[in-house]
Amino acid sequence: MPRVSVIVPTYNLGHMLRDTIVSVLQQTEHDLEVIVVDDGSTDNTGEVVKSMGDSRVRYFYKDNGGISNARNYGLLKATGEYVAFLDHDDLWPPNYLEVTVRNLEQHKEFGLVYSPISVVRRDGSKVHSYKRPEGKSGRITPDVFKKGFIWPSAGVIRRSILKDFYFDESLKRGGEDGDFFLRLSARCPFLFVPDVQAIRREHDRNYSWELGVLPARILVLERFYFRLGGEKLIPRGIARRKLSHACRAVAEGKRRQKARAAALKLYGRAISYWPYDLRLYLGAGRALLLRKDADTEPDWRMPDPLPAI
Repeated sequence: MPRVSVIVPTYNLGHMLRDTIVSVLQQTEHDLEVIVVDDGSTDNTGEVVKSMGDSRVRYFYKDNGGISNARNYGLLKATGEYVAFLDHDDLWPPNYLEVTVRNLEQHKEFGLVYSPISVVRRDGSKVHSYKRPEGKSGRITPDVFKKGFIWPSAGVIRRSILKDFYFDESLKRGGEDGDFFLRLSARCPFLFVPDVQAIRREHDRNYSWELGVLPARILVLERFYFRLGGEKLIPRGIARRKLSHACRAVAEGKRRQKARAAALKLYGRAISYWPYDLRLYLGAGRALLLRKDADTEPDWRMPDPLPAI
């Protein structure tokens, strides 16, 4: 049994995948397996993986089912004591697993360690670093609820913690990462490790930066707080203020898109959670001034609540 199982979900990014896998194979922690889950690629992904020439690389091809489905497939194949996810466009410095695994072994009370993540341009220059809240460790569910700051590629998890625990495959348009780590934070304490950073590479298909806040984020927060025990873990004021902010963020986007009905519904939802924010009334007033006959989404409705887990 390998010490670490590294799950790499991939889809049609063969030209970048090689460097990602190499960054794992060159780890100073050698006792590992690389589980590449090809989610129905039609490019040369399979050839790239098979050419690696390392017995630690395991390749699985499956029909396209989305990134959560691919990650869950990898979890079913993982045999290591620890599990790490690495997206097909991300990288690790050579000592990444050594440092993170050592911290897990030294601190048995923690189920997950996470690190900052740097974003780099194609020429290798650094864009920015995500490391909030710096140094936050322990039972940090309220912090994870307030802001999604943990990246799948910037953490290592005890596999025992993940028994019967998976990504929610019903989340098709964002929110799956935040939901996964929010729910996991209720299972175990997290440890922040500032000594290493994962690396995220910018490229043409890396569009997740531009998606903004989507309704899925609202649904994730509502389900966790009202149906998955969040009320016992998060102070009411913090939770309702965050739910309001999430609704407002989507409302602002809809207003900019001139989706009058959607914006008004979302401002109303935000006000119901936290009626003390004067910005909500100003935003709703601006939405009211939009022309009804020019509404870009006159029939918009909030997506159905997420299924129970």
